[in-house]
Amino acid sequence: MTNNTRKLWVLNGSHTHLFHQISPIIQQHPGDWLAITKQVNLPVAIRNHIQPNQTKSLLGQEFKHAIFDATESFNLEAFAMLVGTLVKGSVLILFLPSDFTHWVDQDSLRWNESAMPIAVPNFVCHLQQTFSEFATEKPPMFTSLNDTQSDLTQQQGVLTQLLQSDNRLNLIVAKRGRGKSALAGQFTHHHDCWVTAPNKNALTTFYRFAKPSSPFYAPDQLITMDDYAFPQWLIIDEAAMIPLPMLEQLLQIALTKQTKILLTTTVEGYEGTGQGFLLKLLDNYIVKRFYLSSPIRWQENDQLEQLCDKLVLNGIIDENIKSQTNGHNISYSLIEKKDIDTLKSVYYLLKIAHYQTTLVDLRRLFDAENLLVWQAKRAEQLVAAAVTIDEGSLSEELIDAVWKGLRRPKGNLVAQSLVAHAGDKLAAKLKSVRINRIAVIEPYRRQQIAKNLVAQIYQQAKRQNNDFVSVSFAYNEANYQFWRICGFTLVHIASHKQASSGSHSVIMIKPISQQGHELSQRLAQNLMRNGYWLNVIIDLPISELVTVDEQQALTPQDYQDLQGFCHYHRPFEASYPSLCRLLKHNENNSKIPMPLLAALLQNKNSERSLIKQYQLTGRNELQLAIKQEVKMWLKNYQTVCQID
Repeated sequence: MTNNTRKLWVLNGSHTHLFHQISPIIQQHPGDWLAITKQVNLPVAIRNHIQPNQTKSLLGQEFKHAIFDATESFNLEAFAMLVGTLVKGSVLILFLPSDFTHWVDQDSLRWNESAMPIAVPNFVCHLQQTFSEFATEKPPMFTSLNDTQSDLTQQQGVLTQLLQSDNRLNLIVAKRGRGKSALAGQFTHHHDCWVTAPNKNALTTFYRFAKPSSPFYAPDQLITMDDYAFPQWLIIDEAAMIPLPMLEQLLQIALTKQTKILLTTTVEGYEGTGQGFLLKLLDNYIVKRFYLSSPIRWQENDQLEQLCDKLVLNGIIDENIKSQTNGHNISYSLIEKKDIDTLKSVYYLLKIAHYQTTLVDLRRLFDAENLLVWQAKRAEQLVAAAVTIDEGSLSEELIDAVWKGLRRPKGNLVAQSLVAHAGDKLAAKLKSVRINRIAVIEPYRRQQIAKNLVAQIYQQAKRQNNDFVSVSFAYNEANYQFWRICGFTLVHIASHKQASSGSHSVIMIKPISQQGHELSQRLAQNLMRNGYWLNVIIDLPISELVTVDEQQALTPQDYQDLQGFCHYHRPFEASYPSLCRLLKHNENNSKIPMPLLAALLQNKNSERSLIKQYQLTGRNELQLAIKQEVKMWLKNYQTVCQID
C-alpha cells in the first residue's frame, strides 16, 4: 500500500529563487498548490496565492499541496491554518531564509510593541529544534489520494449517538481534519436544521455532506430573527470563532424557542476564543459532549500534524497536580529570556487558564521586547506565571498627538488609553509596568500565590524607578475584587463592551512615586465625576465601584475635552461626560441652541433615529453637526476663566 501521509519539504533561500525552483514541480504534479506569501510578483505556475492575514478564509476547505513562504515573515497562525486544510497525500513546501543569523521577522510587527521588525532568536531555536525532528531536505514523494480509504467508524458512531441524544445542547469537539463539519452536514438529513457559522465560506465541507436545502443565516442575522419560528435544530459550526456575547445570544434565542443546538468547535490552535468557549460559556449549561479523535482528512500518526502540534505547542500540562503546600513554600522569580523550555511551560499554563491565549501570545513570550515573564514554583513544579510589559516615557509630541486622536502607535495599551479616553497626558509621560497576564493552576488557587506574585512585580517595578503598575481586564466581580485587594485603584471604565468577553474593560493602577499617586488620585476623582453620567450608558454597577460625585459644574478639564472633541479627533465616547455637563450648563445658563446634542444625550445615544429624523447621511455627518453646535458654544466662552 502506498504511503499516504502528508509530507513537509523545507527549502532555504530567497523567495524569488525558491518560487522559480519549484515551478517545474508544480507543473509536473497536479494539485491546488495554494501559496501563502506576502509576495505579489510570482511565477505563472503559482496561480493560487493569498496573504498570510487572509488564511482564516481557508477554514472548512481542503487543498492538495501548498507552499508556505516564511523567508521574510513567519505567521504561526497562518501556518497552522494551512496545515489543517491539506488532505492526505499532500506535500507542504516551506520556504525559510538561507541564514537565520541576521534575520528579522516581519511578522513581529503584529505582536511586538515596536515600529521596526526584530530578531526572534527563541522562536528560531524552537523552529529549528522542531524541524530537525520531522523535516526532510529530499524532494517529496507525491502520491495519489485514492490509495486508501478513511476509517469512518468513529464518526458514524458519534452520529448515531447524536441522533439519539435528548439533550437540548450538544457539542462536537475535535482537532482539525476529524470530520466535525462533515458529521454536522450528515445530521441535516435526519432533522429540520438551520446552520450558522462565522463565515459562510468555511462551510464548504459542511455543504458537501449536508441536505442542499439547509438554510444558512449569519450569526448577527439570526439574532435579529427573534420573531421567526425556528426549526428543530440549529447547527453552529466553528462556534469558537464567534464572539462569546454573540454566541450566548444565539444560545439563549434558540433555547427559548425550544430549538435544540448542535455546536462544533476546535479547542486547540488558532480559531478564536478557543478554550474560553468551553471554560467560560458552556459551564453555565448542561451540555452533551462528543469527541472525535480519528482523522479522516489525513492518516493516523500523520507526521505533518505531529510537527505542527509540536510547533504551536498543542497539548496541555498535567491538570491532575495535587496541591501539597501553602504559599510559604512557593518561590517567585523572573524567567531568563533564553529559557525556552520554561517559557513553553508558561504558555501551556496560560492556555488552560485564559480564554484568549493565542499563538500571538506564544510569539510574544518567546521574543517580544519590553516584556518580562514571572514564575511561581513549588520545588520544580510551575504553579503560576505572570507577564508584564514596560510602558510610558513617551515624548510630549507623541502624547499630544494621542490625546488629539491623531495617532495610536503600537504598544502602551494602558498609557495610551488613559491619554486618549481618560484625557490625562501624564499617564503616558510617566514610566509604568502593565501586568498583561497572570494565572495560577487550579490546585494552587486561593492560597494568595497570585497576590504574592503581584507584590513581587510591584517591588521590582519600584526598584526600576517606575511611577505606577497597571492592569487592564474585562470586568467581572471576582477579578475586580482581586485587584482591589492587591492595592489597585479603579481609574477608567471603557464605554464599549469587548467583542470577545462581552464585558467592559477597566483599568486599575497602583501608584509608586509621588507623581504616580497624584495621577491615581486625579484619575479616580475624574471617574467619580464621570460616573454620574456613565451610569446611564454603561452596563456595570458603577455606583458600587466608585462614589459618584453629584457636583457636575463645568471645569477647565471639561473645557479642554470639549476643545479636543470639536477641533481634533477626540472620540465622542471620551468626551461624553463633558458634553453632558455642557448641556446641563447650557440649559441653566446661556441657552445657546444645541438641538442635536440635546436629542442625542436625552435619548441615550439613539443615533440611528436622529440620523433618520434630521435626514443625515450617517454617523459622521451627525458627529460633525454636533461639533458645530459645541463650537458655537465655545465661541462665546473663549477663555477658561469664563467657565463656571
